[in-house]
Amino acid sequence: PRRPASGPARISSSPRRGAQSTQAQGGHGAPPQGGRGHKKQGRGMRIFKGFMKFVGVCICLGIMAGSVLAVVLSMYVVKITAGDADLLDLTNLKLAQTTKIMCPDPDTGEWVEYASLHSENNREWVDLQEIEANPYLKWAFICVEDKDFYTHSGVNFKRTIAAFINEYVLPIYSSRQGASTLDQQLIKNITDDDEQSAERKVREIFRALGLDNRYEKDTILEAYLNTISLTNTVAGVQAGATVYFNVDELSNLSAAQCASIAAITKNPTAYNPYTNPEQHLQRRNWILKLMHDQGKLTDAEYEAARTAPLVLAEEAEKEVVTHTSNNSYFTDAVFEAVTQQLMADRGLTQKEAHSLIYNGGLRIYATVNPFIQQEMEKIMLNADDAIPALWREEKVAAKTSAGEDVDPTTIENIVANEDGTYKTGTDTDGSPVYYRRVRTQAAMLTMDYEGNVLALVGGLGQKNEDLGLNRAILDDHPRQTGSTMKPIAAYALGIDSGLINYSQGFPDYGIGMMLQSELNGRYPALAGQLLDFDDPEVLAHPELFNQWPRNYEGFGDGSTVTVRLALAKSRNTVAVRVGQLVGVDYMYSFAKDTVGLSHLLATDANYAPIVLGAQGGGVTLMELTGAYQMFGNGGEYVTPHLYTRVEYATTGEVLIDNDINITHTQAIQSSTAMIMNKLLQNVLGGDGTAGTSIKPAGDMEAAAKTGTTTDNKDYTFVGMTPYYVTGVWWGFDQPYDMTKAGAAGKNAKPIQKAWKQFMDTIQTDLEFKAFPSSDDVVTATYCDDSGDLAGPNCPSKRTGYYTQDNMPEYCTLHP
Repeated sequence: PRRPASGPARISSSPRRGAQSTQAQGGHGAPPQGGRGHKKQGRGMRIFKGFMKFVGVCICLGIMAGSVLAVVLSMYVVKITAGDADLLDLTNLKLAQTTKIMCPDPDTGEWVEYASLHSENNREWVDLQEIEANPYLKWAFICVEDKDFYTHSGVNFKRTIAAFINEYVLPIYSSRQGASTLDQQLIKNITDDDEQSAERKVREIFRALGLDNRYEKDTILEAYLNTISLTNTVAGVQAGATVYFNVDELSNLSAAQCASIAAITKNPTAYNPYTNPEQHLQRRNWILKLMHDQGKLTDAEYEAARTAPLVLAEEAEKEVVTHTSNNSYFTDAVFEAVTQQLMADRGLTQKEAHSLIYNGGLRIYATVNPFIQQEMEKIMLNADDAIPALWREEKVAAKTSAGEDVDPTTIENIVANEDGTYKTGTDTDGSPVYYRRVRTQAAMLTMDYEGNVLALVGGLGQKNEDLGLNRAILDDHPRQTGSTMKPIAAYALGIDSGLINYSQGFPDYGIGMMLQSELNGRYPALAGQLLDFDDPEVLAHPELFNQWPRNYEGFGDGSTVTVRLALAKSRNTVAVRVGQLVGVDYMYSFAKDTVGLSHLLATDANYAPIVLGAQGGGVTLMELTGAYQMFGNGGEYVTPHLYTRVEYATTGEVLIDNDINITHTQAIQSSTAMIMNKLLQNVLGGDGTAGTSIKPAGDMEAAAKTGTTTDNKDYTFVGMTPYYVTGVWWGFDQPYDMTKAGAAGKNAKPIQKAWKQFMDTIQTDLEFKAFPSSDDVVTATYCDDSGDLAGPNCPSKRTGYYTQDNMPEYCTLHP
């Protein structure tokens, strides 16, 4: 049964608690103020606290991510700027500049620039003090490139952000905007790091900040103005001033010229003043306006500069273009000589030596005479083919060393058949060959009697490459000298030792030389000996001997020939007889050690090489010419040289003192030198091998010697005047009988005529000068038949030159 509603209830005995419980259980009474509101407030607090926790976590994560990012960025910056301390060392950068070859001015004697040596850029460093001597120069660059240069920290962040947005977010501007400061441009100039990428830009920014932190602004500006590119191989404001306006002192540049130099660097091709003058002027005048607007030009200065015409330096006109390469043969020779000296004295590798020359800012004080060099180049250009360009065919391998076929179209002057196919054949080993046509070459070198090489040309025709084969110098081209060797070793030493005299007579016939087939120890007493054909040993064993040597005309007839005539006509028979008297060992050591024929081999210590010039090692034209100094220099030999010293331009420190390598040696007595000079003058006489037509014009004396090697493979000539000694060579690079190519026998008249033409040009305005004389030399009349002192009945007489202790006897042929 249901319990009555009025039945007992389970409620608290406390009315207050009962009332509270009733209210709490949702009775009909009004709820207390704020009951449900407190519940909402707790939930909002929890949400807020949760949000703040979330924010806190985000901040912590952000800090952690930022820290990681900072570490990563730091590592990236360290990585991308590794080595920057050396790469961006502005102190060392200052030393990387153009090397100049200096020479004495022919008129004033002052040192002037002859040539420059640089790898990529022609750059001459100038200090900021020299730059600031011009009130316009630095501001022309700052106003257009980086007007806030002196206030920013290496990077213009406002311009950088704008450029970034324009490039990668929203194209604000119609074209790509530059934001690089001068610091950043300098970094690009130094590092060549100019790829178009965000990574490169980040790398550049950090480098610029570091650079600005390490160096003063003026130091950065100085480096920038010395490294800017100004078309072709020109870099830096000094080179620009010289090349474009022929201005040596920066202080002499006008405001317009300063703005022109600044205009070029934006785009060296588009704003080249020679090729695009209109575009160049527009940019120049815009820069002038910026300078005016920024207070660096007054109204009057601006107007004068804006209306100034563009007047560029004209390239010096040359009468004859002698080479299309950058350097003359002389410049090449100096480069090679300094390279070798740096390797020897400083222990540098060839690569290191080349780098130092190209980038070291050196001053090389050379011996070249620009006038003489230019005149020699004209002669050797050979525009009129005065030195005939003889041709022959030469084999060229049809396969490479790897066995691949050679493309015949790459072979210069390849020989073709009449049907258009290429001529082919086989080499001595049976391998296939093509043929090409090659021509004769020539070389000429002139020096004074102090060993100064004044001019040299190492090839015939136009010079088309730098550092190619230079046939005049160093180790490039040692060749056999032929009869030009006779005066050096045999005759000079014979007179110097008192073994022969000016007019001494010798029989003109060969000497018995034992056949090589018999030099096997069977006749040890005769091995290596040269004997007259009337010698008992020869008469007893004629089958063992060959007559040797022979003259150009054949074996002599045994008649007496004087030393004067034998040297004038270049008689081999007499020269070898004189060499016998002197001795092989003495001649060899004198030639190699005393007068610098350093390429002679040990096997050249024999009569054919050391007397007749049939060397195995050969002699360079520079060595041969140098040896002849003693005949016009009182017997003194001076080491031939191309330069005297090398200095650093910025400090004046001497890098190479070549003077210490230049020796002065009294090779022969002054009396011997005078007598030999008189003998050699006869070569240019009526019965000499050169003849009177080769003697230079004017009253000055001249002496010479001709030389032709076996089988006419090399023609040489050395000519002397009181001012100069000059050597000339003519032949094929690969020795070949010149007569088979069209030369007229043992006739080197073309190079002799070239020497005469050269002397007539460079000696035109020189004062008269005589060869040195010697008080020890006396003159006497001798009999031309016997060579002895002439008696009253001698039918033919000449004047001879002797020393008092080496006079001939009186002639007995005509009592």
